[in-house]
Amino acid sequence: MLRIGRTLLAEVTTINSTTASVSGRLIRIRKKSKWIDRRSTRVPHNGKDIWYFGDQPSCALCHIRFRYKQDYEAHKESELHVNRLRWVETMNWWKETGEPAYLKASNEQWEWFEQHVLPTKAHEMGCTLDEARRVYRQATMTETPTWHRPLQCPTVKQEVQEPRDQRWPASPKW
Repeated sequence: MLRIGRTLLAEVTTINSTTASVSGRLIRIRKKSKWIDRRSTRVPHNGKDIWYFGDQPSCALCHIRFRYKQDYEAHKESELHVNRLRWVETMNWWKETGEPAYLKASNEQWEWFEQHVLPTKAHEMGCTLDEARRVYRQATMTETPTWHRPLQCPTVKQEVQEPRDQRWPASPKW
């Protein structure tokens, strides 16, 4: 006959971090309360919403890819984007309005010079009108917006059209 009494039961020991003989799992339970409040409080991605790599949209005008949704929304008012839009607008104005007006004005100036000044200059030089015309009708270099080498792609569009499936830098299907 078995008698189970108080004398047979061993005393219950509390497991603390110094008890090395006990399995690691039990020690970890006890230690958790010590480090639970010391964990890193860093907010992932600084609190911004992200797009994963395949879903990231891009701005075709600025050649920028966006990872954060807030950056994409703020980009339309950014200085870079506004300046590029202004540049495209300037180039469109030059092609449509500025250059034709400039060429027309220079042709009118040449015609006036041909009628009023060229005959006297030819007489002073002692040559024919054609020779004087050749001397005075030299090519002049004018500083137009396209005077320098191209700063960006010539096929830049003012309306930014995003790729259909938002691949970056561009999708072959628009």
